[in-house]
Amino acid sequence: MRAIRWVALIIIAFGAAYLWGALQIRESTTYSAVGPRFFPNALGLGIVLSGVWLLLMPGAPPADDAPERIPLDWLSLGLLAAAVIAYVLIFRPVGYIIATALLMVAGAQILGDRGHLLRDAIIGVSLAVTVAFVFGRLLNINLPSGLFGF
Repeated sequence: MRAIRWVALIIIAFGAAYLWGALQIRESTTYSAVGPRFFPNALGLGIVLSGVWLLLMPGAPPADDAPERIPLDWLSLGLLAAAVIAYVLIFRPVGYIIATALLMVAGAQILGDRGHLLRDAIIGVSLAVTVAFVFGRLLNINLPSGLFGF
């Protein structure tokens, strides 16, 4: 059996376990169109269907010069993992906007063109502020404000 089929079976098993866990979420007694299980169930179903699709249609093996055959850039992968760990550590102390903006800038610098720091900073800050506004003002979900109060 090709390796991709094993991966598909693992994805299906993970999705099934996730769905089982999602079904354990208790529904509230109040009526609402979308309950607390809706999104976890939708996500679990999507995972299972993705695994089934991959199992049934794995595609042709990649050519020798295809991106799938190019070796991983372990340095970039390690730097990105370090950036995510740093994000987790500074999230509460410095707040959502600063931590997220720093993560986005770091991710763009690690994975993208390193010559555009100003552009990456503008995009990172803009996205962090926009998401904070949507969550804080429109959805009424509190995000950590951090040291500077924003």
